[in-house]
Amino acid sequence: MVMIPSDLKSVIEEAGFAALATKDNNKEIQNHLMWIDFDEEYFLINTEQERKKTKNIRVDDSLTLLIFHPGQMYRSWEVRGRVVQIKQGTEANIHIDKLSERYVNKPYKREHGVLWGDIEIKDREIWFIKPQKILSMSSLGNQPNSE
Repeated sequence: MVMIPSDLKSVIEEAGFAALATKDNNKEIQNHLMWIDFDEEYFLINTEQERKKTKNIRVDDSLTLLIFHPGQMYRSWEVRGRVVQIKQGTEANIHIDKLSERYVNKPYKREHGVLWGDIEIKDREIWFIKPQKILSMSSLGNQPNSE
């Protein structure tokens, strides 16, 4: 089992961004800049349902994340893994509010005090990503070996 390093958890809690790469049914790579979270042994990605990337991971559940330290772009981690679970509904909607508070200091797509149901927001889903490999790059002089 690949464990998430504590320094990477700290970076995520400091609002580090992740570049997410998925493959579509033609094996073309699609990239997105994403908010990211973790839950002990899994990385968590929260996205709108019915997006292209949600369709991609249902065809091929493998993906790559590149997670950047918010203040040091050359301090990053490449994570190769698989989506092993998807949760939809209220739990995913609550989770995106948690992420939005971390990244933009307010609930997702609304101001404090405005409820989720008071405005039209598309329902969300959370991907639970089991890491298979984590490569760390802490500076330009300390790059991982290429494979």
